[in-house]
Amino acid sequence: MFSTSTPVTDTAFFDRTVELKRLAGVITALRQGTPRWLAILGVRRVGKTSLVLELVRRDRHRDVRFVVLDCMEDDPLGFGIFHHLALRTVDAFFARELGTSVASLARRPDEYRATLPESKLFRSLDRGLRADLLSLADAPKDVKLAELALGLPERLAVATRTWCVVAWDEFQELSKLPPSRGGVLSLARAIWQRHKRTTYVIAGSERGLLRQLVTSERSPFFQHFDLMELGTMKPEDATALLRQAGGRARLSDEVIALAILTLGGHPFYLQMFGEHLVRYPPPWDVALARQVMSELLFTRNGALSLFFAREFDRLVGSASTLAATLEGLADGPLRTNELARRTGANSGAMVRYLERLGDAVTRDAEQRWSLSDPVFALWLRWRQPGGAVVPMSVIGDDAEKEVARLLAEYGFELVYQSRASRGAFDLLGVRSGLQVGVQVKRTTLPLRMSGAAWARLHADAQRLGWRATLAVVTPENRVFFFDPATARVARNAVVDERQALPNLLAWLRE
Repeated sequence: MFSTSTPVTDTAFFDRTVELKRLAGVITALRQGTPRWLAILGVRRVGKTSLVLELVRRDRHRDVRFVVLDCMEDDPLGFGIFHHLALRTVDAFFARELGTSVASLARRPDEYRATLPESKLFRSLDRGLRADLLSLADAPKDVKLAELALGLPERLAVATRTWCVVAWDEFQELSKLPPSRGGVLSLARAIWQRHKRTTYVIAGSERGLLRQLVTSERSPFFQHFDLMELGTMKPEDATALLRQAGGRARLSDEVIALAILTLGGHPFYLQMFGEHLVRYPPPWDVALARQVMSELLFTRNGALSLFFAREFDRLVGSASTLAATLEGLADGPLRTNELARRTGANSGAMVRYLERLGDAVTRDAEQRWSLSDPVFALWLRWRQPGGAVVPMSVIGDDAEKEVARLLAEYGFELVYQSRASRGAFDLLGVRSGLQVGVQVKRTTLPLRMSGAAWARLHADAQRLGWRATLAVVTPENRVFFFDPATARVARNAVVDERQALPNLLAWLRE
């Protein structure tokens, strides 16, 4: 089934065949005595952790141990992250034999120190290593602990004649720790470069910073890591994810196409869409898919909307200049001077703003800047004045897009309503607190509707407490609004161009 709260593995894992093969090569090189380190670069929630965990699941070497951790586990980040590293290493070597997580016992130091010696493997270690392991439960979180933790995987691998893979996510965050003894990165390099039975896989979402960390001549890790970019999924793999992760919820080709067209191949976004879609009872059709997409991305409290709001706040903070820069790029690529003119800044200042936005922006071969994430750009366009038309431009049909464009010009905010509550209406227009249900038809005039359909339009408007209007979009893309009360109704309801509302806003004020 779809999942966004935890990394996915096993049957829920899709794609990444090439990347997994490369990671498997890291293990092969390690076991051959020529360890190679690897840095994985990828945007937030693109699947870096899932990739590493899937490697762990698939590995069949009984002599390989895995230590997996994330800098975000220590919040705010401090030397406590090395406590996590040390205890995670202890677990990798002893938990299987002891049948329990030794790391979890560290919160009870006496129990930790009593349990660890029950391991036959532990008792086989030399006295100094045993003493260091027993000291971990309540060790001060300082540089001395960092030195111990950084060397512990290799010491245990050598002592047990095994191999160890340390996978460390958001590794670039270590550069923000206090510069003690030249910095923890220099300390890590000095310790790791002597290791023969341990290899290192680091990852991070701040791609520029991590790339600089492993490629800059000024970095302690210069030329120590190979680089691997982890991008979004190809369309065929994104299709497989939506089709297979749904389990019993068989999604149609049309629903899958809508999801990929809107969200691209980002696995987290697609998982979130599928997770919210299948919460509704079937059928999981295009109408429901449009509604779910609107709820996720184009409402203030939608899950994906909130995700982007947090990302916006993280990037911008209280800097209105950075906010203006992001919003200026939402509509498409611009050169530095064009963006400066749009935001009212000078070109020199704009260069600094773009640098501060880091990986959120990218520059193409023609020196034009754009937002790295097109879905984030879509969300930003929706938040701007006049952005009410954006949802319909993505998830509406052609007639709804045309009506949405016109209503946006009139100052309406549009949302898709839930399939259960909107009844006869396709759109809800909100203007100055007034709710207007809009049924959209693409047809020629005059329009004939059954008396029953017309009655339902009235009934649903009364039930929902909305004003009701019928919007007809002709083949020439002319839009006419009608007051249902003016139709000629016998067995059928009939409306023609002469009955169209001359001024929709004046009609609303009546």
